[in-house]
Parts: sequence; structure tokens; C-alpha cells
Amino acid sequence: MKKEGRWLLLTALAMLLAMTSACLPRAEKNAGYEQATEYRQADGKTGITGQVLLQESATPVAGAYVNLYPDAFSNLLGPSQFISSPTDSQGNYTIEGVPPGDYFVVARKRMSGQPTGPISPGDYYSHHRRIRASVVEGRLAVADLPVVPMKAPMFFKKSMTEQRTDTGIRGVLVDEDGKPVAGSYAIAYVNEEIQRVPDYASTLTDEQGNFTLYLPGGGTYFLAGRVHAWDMPRPGEPYGIFGGEEPAPLHIEQGSFVENVRIVMQPFTGTYKPEKSRRPY
Repeated sequence: MKKEGRWLLLTALAMLLAMTSACLPRAEKNAGYEQATEYRQADGKTGITGQVLLQESATPVAGAYVNLYPDAFSNLLGPSQFISSPTDSQGNYTIEGVPPGDYFVVARKRMSGQPTGPISPGDYYSHHRRIRASVVEGRLAVADLPVVPMKAPMFFKKSMTEQRTDTGIRGVLVDEDGKPVAGSYAIAYVNEEIQRVPDYASTLTDEQGNFTLYLPGGGTYFLAGRVHAWDMPRPGEPYGIFGGEEPAPLHIEQGSFVENVRIVMQPFTGTYKPEKSRRPY
């Protein structure tokens, strides 16, 4: 091949690569969350901006509120550190004055119009996808948030993850190959009847699959692992029970932690029953 031909081929490949990169999503996938990567200059303002859209149609969502959480300790539920004004008619929002750092960005639209409170069937939410943005001084991080309608209530009836206690369980969620399962939950029950609403939920697992599950006191508990905090598992979704097929009791002394608990998660093989959120399987 002549030099001119090689040069033209390399140029074409470079242009194709540039065009492909420009079409990629503006969030980089990491274990357990997607990292927003785009920034805008806005007269030296510091914070986060973006658009709230329906996931299925990309239609802008007006009247949604965007919440910023500095970590996932609360499972991205409950009061956030920062909250936006309602999104405009094009679904746009901006939160200024946010200190530099990493934040999980969550959008919710309640049909009641309220900025806070539990979300219910018919409301919209984005934390089916966990998006994190890194705020840097003098720039606005861009985090576009796809929302979906909630079809069943959140099945965690207690939110003990918002309270650090001196009693609990630490461990890891792994898949069948022993690889960590990030962005998931360990859930606890006070008896071996685990086909119901869990009594307690852990923090989100980190990239190594580690979790901390805080409990109000000592006693005997039964554990499982879940990926989502709503509805029952769907076929193929990772799900695990501490003890294997039958839940095994785990005794915790008051004022202490049981360490190195390992829950193996496998693809769920049961039958999905729509909106049976009170029965995990």
C-alpha cells in the first residue's frame, strides 16, 4: 500500500473513532454505579447540572427534584445533603454551591408534588441506576437522569441503614465464581420466614462487595442478598440466602459485630409475580 493510501486509511479510522466516542453515553460505568464524566463552564459556578428524562422515551420531566448524597450509606433513601428546585419544562436542573467531592445524584418526581417523603406507585425515580458525579471547583458536573415509574412500593419496611449502631453484621456478597457483587444489599429477617418484607437492610455493597448491616440489638437473624430495593426478584437477577437453599440462623451479641459473613448470589430461577413486592421470591 502506498504512503498516501495508508495515510488516508489512518485518517479515516481516526475520524471514525472520534465520531464513535462522541456518541458514547456521558456516564462511565463502574462497579455498582455510573460515573458522570462531562463538565460545563458557567461563570465559575460550582455544582451539578443536567436534565431529568423518561427512560423509555427521553421526554423531559418537569417538576422533578434532584437529590445529592455524599455516599450510599442510606441506600440513597431519606433526606439528602442537597436538593434542587423543581425541574423546568425541559427537565433541566442546576444545584450550585456544592462543595467539591463525589455525590450520588438521584431524581424523583412524586405525583403529590412534594419534594420529600416516601415514593409510591405512580411516582418516578432514577435510583434504579446509580449515577455518581465528581464536583470540582469552578465547573458544573453534568448528570442526566433517566427516570422510570414505580410499579410497586419499596419493600424495605425499616431503614436501619440510616442509623449507625454498635451491633451488626459485616460481610461480602459474591457471585458463583467468587467475584464481588457491588451495588447490592444484604437484608436481614428476625425469623426464618424470608418470603416477606425484610426487617433490616445493609448499606450498599462497595466495589469489593463489602457491606455493613446495622442492627438495633443482639439476637438471631436470617440473611439474604438482593440487588434491588423494590419488588421481587426477576428470573436471572442475582439473589442469595445465607446458608444456601435453607436460611441459616446467625446469632449476634449485643454491642458486637459478626464479621466475614459471605453470601453467594446466584441467578434467581423462580417465577416473577408483578407487583408482589411483599414477597421477595
